[in-house]
Amino acid sequence: MHTPTRRTLLAAGAGLALTACTRERQSPDGKGDPYVSPSGKEVRAAEARRGKPGRTRTHRLTAAPARVALDGGTTVGTWTYGEELPGRELRVTAGDTLALTLANRLPRATSLHWHGLALRNDMDGVPHVTQRPVPAGGTFDYRFTVPHPGTYWFHPHTGVQLDRGLYAPLIVDDPKEPLSYDREWVVVLDDWVDGVQGSTPDGVLAELRKGMGGGGHGAHT
Repeated sequence: MHTPTRRTLLAAGAGLALTACTRERQSPDGKGDPYVSPSGKEVRAAEARRGKPGRTRTHRLTAAPARVALDGGTTVGTWTYGEELPGRELRVTAGDTLALTLANRLPRATSLHWHGLALRNDMDGVPHVTQRPVPAGGTFDYRFTVPHPGTYWFHPHTGVQLDRGLYAPLIVDDPKEPLSYDREWVVVLDDWVDGVQGSTPDGVLAELRKGMGGGGHGAHT
């Protein structure tokens, strides 16, 4: 009698899990659609567990090419949210519903990833994984309950778009905050390369890939 080892069982379990994930990825709603439906039963159940939502905060955000002034008098062409660098701060309170329409006026597809937030999967903004990319000239409505207070930010998850000017802070206030403050500052730091001495994020990434090729990492970038 053959007794399976722990390694065999783990490998078999991983294979079954991968098969299940693949099938789910192919058609989670049973209709051949590989993406989570915002009206699907899984999403409705997860949202119901969050409890009654608070106020709805409505915003519109436009991603588009713009010219921005850097320190030292240098003006560069890049991509921004609302022609501001960084993008204007969004502020909500934990429990609020954020309803934001992203208008894509870039020459390429994009999306919004809400960095650090534990939110419904179909709103997480990773193209080809949790949502379809928002095409050039298109729009997408993000709508979700913001669960936890804290300091967050949002950005694309496509190529090197983040390394242009597509990022902005998201502040989630605590409705139970016991303290008060005279002043508050939100500081966003970035190591900027776009348009400086002819550099672009795509060019810098290409140079990095050349350097990584000799170390055997090029195939994984």
